[in-house]
Amino acid sequence: MRSLILIATFVAVSLPSLAKKVSGGFIKDGKTTETTFFIQVGLLMGEPNFERIQYKVKYLDENGKKKTLRPHDADEFWFDLDGMDVRMVSVENTLGLGNIFTSSPKIFLKIEIDGPLRLFRYYYKQTNTSMGAGGMGTTYTYTVDNLVFQKRGGPLMKPRSLMWKKDMLEYFGDCPALSERIESKDLKRRDIDEIVFYYNRNCGKK
Repeated sequence: MRSLILIATFVAVSLPSLAKKVSGGFIKDGKTTETTFFIQVGLLMGEPNFERIQYKVKYLDENGKKKTLRPHDADEFWFDLDGMDVRMVSVENTLGLGNIFTSSPKIFLKIEIDGPLRLFRYYYKQTNTSMGAGGMGTTYTYTVDNLVFQKRGGPLMKPRSLMWKKDMLEYFGDCPALSERIESKDLKRRDIDEIVFYYNRNCGKK
């Protein structure tokens, strides 16, 4: 007798959210435009839907009409959400980030540290299924993030999880002192901010 497997689906990213009006602005070809954005915010955590605004965001134009801002429409945009300052920068999507429905030549990435070496955060959805007693399964989708580097406006670099040290040593081959600190484990994965600051202080002007 064949047993039936029942699958219960729980989608974490589908928890209730609302579009919140926030003040901000964007830059296009050196021109700054102040506007009001409509940012999807989760009711549970109160955080912006960063995964969504990497590809498009709604805003009001000078006539009060709702428009869509995409990565090819602006150099960057920013907004303030209850004291959280967010800046999203349009970059060439050299890593092919996104999926078949969202991938585009450019993408907005949340900037964490600016300078000759820039540190971005990229958000994406991940799905897992756990099997319980009696063949009952739970499928849940959640948003995770990865750190992405960019030197002087060049190609993006996202170090591989299992090859992190190797990728970082190769990427920072132009900064021997920093590579040595990574090789000796003086700077580790948890020291990302210090790695970026060190590069910008000591090697970023080359």
